[in-house]
Amino acid sequence: MANYPYSDVPRRLLGTIVLCTLIAAALTAWGNKGFGNNMVYSLCIGLLTYASIDLPRHWLWLNRGGTTLVPLIGLALLATPVGWFGGSFIASRLLGERWGFDAISPNAMLGFLVLTAGAGLAGSFVFWSRERLACSEREAAEARLKLLQAQIEPHFLFNTLANLQALIGSDPARAQTMLAHLDVYLRATLASTRNDHCTLAEEFALLRGYLEILAIRMGPRLTYALDLPEALAAAKLPPMLLQPLVENAIKHGLEPKVDGGRLSVAASAEGRQLVLVVEDSGLGFGATATAGTGVGLRHVKTRLAALYGDAASAEIGESAGGGVRIALRLPLESETRRGDTPRRSRSRSTGKSPRATSPRAPLDRAATK
Repeated sequence: MANYPYSDVPRRLLGTIVLCTLIAAALTAWGNKGFGNNMVYSLCIGLLTYASIDLPRHWLWLNRGGTTLVPLIGLALLATPVGWFGGSFIASRLLGERWGFDAISPNAMLGFLVLTAGAGLAGSFVFWSRERLACSEREAAEARLKLLQAQIEPHFLFNTLANLQALIGSDPARAQTMLAHLDVYLRATLASTRNDHCTLAEEFALLRGYLEILAIRMGPRLTYALDLPEALAAAKLPPMLLQPLVENAIKHGLEPKVDGGRLSVAASAEGRQLVLVVEDSGLGFGATATAGTGVGLRHVKTRLAALYGDAASAEIGESAGGGVRIALRLPLESETRRGDTPRRSRSRSTGKSPRATSPRAPLDRAATK
């Protein structure tokens, strides 16, 4: 049950309760006992039927790629007698009434079973339709990610190659350093396009390669810090989730600023939530004509909503340094793989050329040239 969509349970329970209320009202109008009596029976039968459909459906299908409609109909029909007989028994005990096969006529029993089956099928179809819609939105978000990558990467590559061409003649050592970082960035980007998720260690490695290249291009105008606690190195997240936010911070916040500034990316855990903060000391909201349209942040929000629903959020505000602060919150999930050794990564500005400061922490880098 680790992957059970608990965030959807309140909404589904509310829908089931509303349907049970409508059925109880209809039975009361039909002249079958009082509303309170009918409501108790309707709730007991409806909630037990819902549980008899939703829990087996998750165990059998959702972890294997989703439920198709025909098996779902079969499961709803099988759950009908369980829900009706079990719910009727519970309701009779709660109301102090006698329960048994002789307490109701065969025709009435058949009618209630048909009513329970119809309600179960209707509710199951509604939930199934919403899940299919959410799946389609998730696939669309991933398709937009690939399209965004196709639009961003050539522009970044062309600029980097132009810088390389200029540095080869004037500063071969810096050109070689930039080429090495470009290789790291391209390898990390290629890996991210082949997987549905990555680890925080992999995401920070991608950011490190990207920022090291920009640090060579911008020189002392850019300093940055990457803070990844060891315990969170194996945490899972969608690939390239942070890269658009970092790129926006550079393009619209730090690059237009004459003196440049500082960028920090930090990961932390709050209970069962992973908190990722991207903060810059740039020009802030709408300070220049390059303030952007917010497409990158909207894209990130769309991905989080499609993948996690209400369990994830994105908050934007002003940072203490006058720039922008974006905090992402999503469920904390870890991936443990053989040979993985979580490490703490922290980058600091030193005013020197990029270099490793610790043999045990390859993500430790000085961010300025």
